[in-house]
Amino acid sequence: MGFAGVCFLLLMGSLRLTDSEMISVTAREGMTINIKQAPGGLQTSDCKICITEEECYDDYQVNPGNDFEFDFSCSDPEQNFVAEVQINIESEEANLTDAVNLPELPQLNRTYIWDITVPYKVGVHMSFEHNHLEQIDSVECEDSLTYTIKGHLRSEATSAVLVGNFCRNGTISNVKVQGRTVVMLKVPWTEPIDGAGFQLFFVLPIGKFSVINVNLQPGFPASFMSADWPDGFPNDELMSWQFSIPSNYHANVTYETLTFPQCIKRKADVYTSQPVIGKMEGKHRADFVLVLQNCDMDQTSPQVLTFRFRVDLLQHRESYEIKVSEGDSMIFKQISETAGVAFPLLCICTSPELASNCGTELRLEGGDHMNVSFNSRCDPTRDVIVEATRNISCKDVEECSVNNVDLALPTVLSTLPVARQTFKWVLTQPSELTIELASEHLKLQQLLQDDKCEGNLMYNVSTFSQDGARSVVGQFCPNGAMERIQTADHVLLELRTSHGWDSKDQDVKLSFIPRLTEDYIMNIIPEVDSPVRLLSPNWGPGMPNRLTASWNISVPPDHVAELTFMEQLIPTCERGHVTIVIIEQISDGVHLSYRESDTIPELVPELHHRFWLNVSNCETSNGQLSLMFQVLVREDSMDIITIAAAVAGGVVLLIVIAVIICCVRQRKRQQQLTALGTYYPGVSSRKPGQRRKFVKGRQDNESHIYAVIDEDRIYADYLNKSGMSAVPEVDVYRSFDGPMGEMPPSLPPPRGTVSKDTRPEGMSMVSNDLYTFSVRKQDVEKSILDKGEQDSSS
Repeated sequence: MGFAGVCFLLLMGSLRLTDSEMISVTAREGMTINIKQAPGGLQTSDCKICITEEECYDDYQVNPGNDFEFDFSCSDPEQNFVAEVQINIESEEANLTDAVNLPELPQLNRTYIWDITVPYKVGVHMSFEHNHLEQIDSVECEDSLTYTIKGHLRSEATSAVLVGNFCRNGTISNVKVQGRTVVMLKVPWTEPIDGAGFQLFFVLPIGKFSVINVNLQPGFPASFMSADWPDGFPNDELMSWQFSIPSNYHANVTYETLTFPQCIKRKADVYTSQPVIGKMEGKHRADFVLVLQNCDMDQTSPQVLTFRFRVDLLQHRESYEIKVSEGDSMIFKQISETAGVAFPLLCICTSPELASNCGTELRLEGGDHMNVSFNSRCDPTRDVIVEATRNISCKDVEECSVNNVDLALPTVLSTLPVARQTFKWVLTQPSELTIELASEHLKLQQLLQDDKCEGNLMYNVSTFSQDGARSVVGQFCPNGAMERIQTADHVLLELRTSHGWDSKDQDVKLSFIPRLTEDYIMNIIPEVDSPVRLLSPNWGPGMPNRLTASWNISVPPDHVAELTFMEQLIPTCERGHVTIVIIEQISDGVHLSYRESDTIPELVPELHHRFWLNVSNCETSNGQLSLMFQVLVREDSMDIITIAAAVAGGVVLLIVIAVIICCVRQRKRQQQLTALGTYYPGVSSRKPGQRRKFVKGRQDNESHIYAVIDEDRIYADYLNKSGMSAVPEVDVYRSFDGPMGEMPPSLPPPRGTVSKDTRPEGMSMVSNDLYTFSVRKQDVEKSILDKGEQDSSS
């Protein structure tokens, strides 16, 4: 149905009569339109259907072929009126969408009625192939879009009998009714639809009051009820359900309600192929038909025939070969609420498949080898859980070869049809080693206690020591920012799965590495513009006393990190101090330190380099240490300024180079010209004949007067002897570019530990990487003068 016009007319219809245009509705041939007050709406005096300001109605019916121009006297007609569109169908060629395709209809809660008027000998087939239905035992669906189907009895052609109420998204594909049929579709005014949702066919007599076709699909159980539920199935009538089962599955039928009437003739019964008195519950491995037959009832008796049943679609019972490795253990448990009262279900079975070999729990230890299956009346995805444990330990440091070992569920567990699995790894190591859990491919995302993973797979990480002390590192999902977790204590790692989990989401590797000084170290690699929330160990109850934890957080080049403390609980210390240190891993980087008495800032805005966040607890006397903080890495906004400055600097540099080139060319041009000097009268410019001594003194002769003075050559000899081609820059500073360590920084020893007489061993500044040698201009000039004096004295 096209609702653009409906939305427009709703807006028009929501305005008052005096302020809007009139609404015009036309009923086509065979169609009747009723606009009437909704049950529970306003009183008739509060909101009406008006043709003019003086002529108003509580209800109005537009007959076939007529039109109607009106408006509402209230601004919210959808709260007070409903619209019914009824169309009579006499042939299967009729257009079902004519009823819903009325763009001029105001947007109200609507009921579309298809009255299919055919002789009783004609079967009416309604196909919901693209809109499978689910039967309900109430009058309205949760989304308020409800189909209601009614038939008529052969002996009472005018009396309608309910076939059922149905919702969308179910397993019912077809409904057949004998004779005249009415289909009603209730739609809320907020819901757009584009058609009737079914196709109509006329077929040969079906021989029953109704037939319902069901295509079973894996998932939740489907419930079905007899016609005219719960008032009682019609007298001396039949109806049937035809079930289609997909391959590799079987159906379990469970009767929930079955009451029988007092019969005068024949018997009321439920059967499949042959009538059998009593319940026909059980397993069906192929397509099957369930038939409900009523008798000629005693009309004076209050007893009636009612039938309600449930169908579960389950996979065929398969046997799973389980081999438990040494050091491992496995427990299959049946959830207690799946057991019945009179006949409890025993879901977990072993070969041979006998009743005595089934139970509610199965324990397997290292070395056990057996075939496990599940009762066909149970759904292991819902009724069974599995818990397994594996121990991995390293006792000898020199022979410990645990390095990048995959911690994933054993293959047999990933093939079991059990959705809820818990696999535990108990990891122990000597005191000389640290446990490292790495997730380099997917990385881990830390969760709050009430959070859930989208991929239905979650890790719980906790630690325990030899003295029994335990601490929770946290709960984690795949696809996060935490690449590594390193712990000094032993580790209990739990992997929990739920329905729909994928084995591809497993990505944790175990290594035993040399001992670290910290109790916990977490490596974090945040994605740009994706905030990462992190929690201190044992968040909630608080970090244990004297515990230390460090986060090694990466910041890409040309980016900046913002560190925000979202929650902070600081205890009162009895001994020692709470210490929180933020330090960039470069020389002269940011270095912030706080204690329990300090005010920790809520935001540390700009951290341009990889940095450490170190937290250590004291021995508390009151309160707890719990921190929740967030790291957000974003592109550094200062880069734009830096780029602009670089561009400006480049322009300036080009100008300087251009000026230098011009000066050099000018100088070369001058050198190519005849040398000029100061002219003094009386000075001979003739070419000297032969060398002779000056007869005048220094002050009397003009021998010190030069025609041309080339100053660039005055000190050239001295500079060349010094091995220098040019005077270098003066006071040049070069920052430290050496490598930084991956270990968290340690605090320096107290001053009192160094003796006054003890001088620390130093490194020659010339050989030190932090020293940059520079030649001062005045030193060069001084060396030139000294050299000149030595030459003159010699």
